[in-house]
Amino acid sequence: MKRSLVAVSTALAVAVIAPASAVVTSEAIAGHVTVSGAAPSVSTPSGSSGNSGSSGAGSSGNGSSGNGSSSNGSSGSGSSGNGSGGSFGPWSQRTTGNQVSGTAVSSWPGAVMIDTVLTNGEGAGTGIVLTSNGIVLTNYHVVDGSTSIRVKVGSGSTYSAKVLGSDPTHDVAVIKLSGASGLQTASLATSSALLGEKITAVGQGGGLGTLYKTSGSVTATGQQITASDEGTGSDAETLQGLVQTNAQIVPGYSGGPLVNSSGKVIGMDTAASSGSPITGYAIPITSAVKIANQIESGTRSSTVHIGPRAALGVEISTQSSSDNGFGTSNGQTTSGASVVGTMQGGAAAAAGITAGSTITSIGGKQVTGPTTLTDVLETKYPGDKISVGWVDAQGQSHTATVTLGTSPEN
Repeated sequence: MKRSLVAVSTALAVAVIAPASAVVTSEAIAGHVTVSGAAPSVSTPSGSSGNSGSSGAGSSGNGSSGNGSSSNGSSGSGSSGNGSGGSFGPWSQRTTGNQVSGTAVSSWPGAVMIDTVLTNGEGAGTGIVLTSNGIVLTNYHVVDGSTSIRVKVGSGSTYSAKVLGSDPTHDVAVIKLSGASGLQTASLATSSALLGEKITAVGQGGGLGTLYKTSGSVTATGQQITASDEGTGSDAETLQGLVQTNAQIVPGYSGGPLVNSSGKVIGMDTAASSGSPITGYAIPITSAVKIANQIESGTRSSTVHIGPRAALGVEISTQSSSDNGFGTSNGQTTSGASVVGTMQGGAAAAAGITAGSTITSIGGKQVTGPTTLTDVLETKYPGDKISVGWVDAQGQSHTATVTLGTSPEN
């Protein structure tokens, strides 16, 4: 499920629910998705420490959508050192109009702030510490599409992190902090949330590098919502069994703890309505931890992906082939996914796929657009071999078996 929240240069992680469905701000996509070449520079805001610079020249590909390459770029701004994040966190950028809610707190037991570098900007969300050595639970949409992850813990120290695994279908991910030890863990409830019980939601409200808390109560349990990209309505995903609350959760709270009056985490903040008053939703902590345990054990399944994502190494147009003129022969349009470019050294380039080609099949399935690549490659891993069919710019058909590379995007 592709649900990165990008507002110009900053992604604030929380799904926003419209009256009939959940809506998340879509990625800044115009014409085509750029998934090869150097990632954009990321500036460190005033007051934060760490080295500012541009991301490495490796592919900025998207493994979940079938794009990317076989090599990783180096991380960007603020990726080294344990410097303090100032008032806006190590990577979070202050932007006008960011909504905050609740009361600022210096720290919260077991809650951490997560900042990400994306191929087209930055992201901000929250996490729940499961182990003292840095296993952290969060929403998948907090880290979806990230090329680098940085986490600030309650002591003020910051750590780089990697994704151990994820379950996009249930919007759960587990990350591991590099070199962490002695972290304060969250106290997790072992029973279900109760209707009417008082709760507190905690998160990096507005993505401004500060934790906030906002109080309310459980207004319903077992709720179902549908999340999709704002504007296009695409990539819809249904989340079930959620805890509903009137706590005023806003972007940046995603992945943070929903805590009862006993200090036990009963849920993971995940979504909120865009209207006022806000209706918030959280994944029950028992459900999230069950998935986290599967990820920690390294057990793959139809929904759980372990480790890095596979990449084909192509830049695919979001327009249909008839819109952009690629993949035509003698005036006839070839249905499929139109290739805008390929990553040097990637699987597609090695097979001879070039810009102007149209991918018509993958893994034995007919390709009708970029979503087909996403669906197939979501089930694959780096090093897997897969058949690819395409029509080149001259209208000639080709097939080849390629070895998938590793995407630098989570």
